[in-house]
Amino acid sequence: MAESYKIFQKQSKNTKEKKRPGKERNMEQKTSIIPAGRLQKIMEYMKEHGSVQIKELADYLDVSDATVRRDLDDLDTQGLLVRTHGGAVRKNDNTSSFEWQHNEKLTIMLHEKRQIAKLAASFVHEGDTILLDSGTTTYYLASELSDIPNLTVITYDLFIGGNLVLHPTSTMIVTGGIRRQGYNNVLLGSMVEDYVRNIRVDKAFLGADAIDVDFGISNTNVMEASIKRLLVQAGKQVILIGDHSKMGRMALIKVCDLTDIDGVIIDKAIDENSLHRMKEKVKNVYLA
Repeated sequence: MAESYKIFQKQSKNTKEKKRPGKERNMEQKTSIIPAGRLQKIMEYMKEHGSVQIKELADYLDVSDATVRRDLDDLDTQGLLVRTHGGAVRKNDNTSSFEWQHNEKLTIMLHEKRQIAKLAASFVHEGDTILLDSGTTTYYLASELSDIPNLTVITYDLFIGGNLVLHPTSTMIVTGGIRRQGYNNVLLGSMVEDYVRNIRVDKAFLGADAIDVDFGISNTNVMEASIKRLLVQAGKQVILIGDHSKMGRMALIKVCDLTDIDGVIIDKAIDENSLHRMKEKVKNVYLA
């Protein structure tokens, strides 16, 4: 009887030892292969579309919104994309020269840009003369100005000049210049520079491709950077408007130092360290 029990015990032990490796292999498949396949689909989708919202990605992958959030957070941690409010945008490693097309920029950090624009508009008052830099954040700012009377708005951005609806008592001025090939909203060249060099405005709103506390504000396009430098000189008050995804980055050419501007309006997602260091360089920092 005892001998039979030993044989049974030995067989049971062998059975458990045989089953355990298979179970471990199944667990490995669940924790690596399946998520990796899903993450690969996300990256392929991002490559094609440039940006994504959680709901559309959940429908595309046939998973829950919570699952998509976790996946996007994971990819953001790995530095493969940039998380935004309600989704994510594609990240390009060539940060010094890569530039989004205008229609792509309009959808990137959309919620953050609109919040920044609303706060920036609160600094504009009746009778002000303002100079708007080219860009999507300044475009959303321009769309917030329609109820303010007696403004004079100056820009070298055709998209702002062609689509902005102002108060009937206000004036829109678009500088002359040469339309930038492939970026139909931007005017460049000596005509723009000469105009901006010879004006003085109450407030100038500056955009940026990249913001680094030490390096300063920088841009991917050399010709546009020269206009931005003149914009900084033209404003009695110069306010930088940009979302947190621009922080800690350096583009091809420097525009100015953070100490050259009077204020910054940025969204609340900026990390505490960057915010603290920025406040050491800029007197007025506002969170949208």
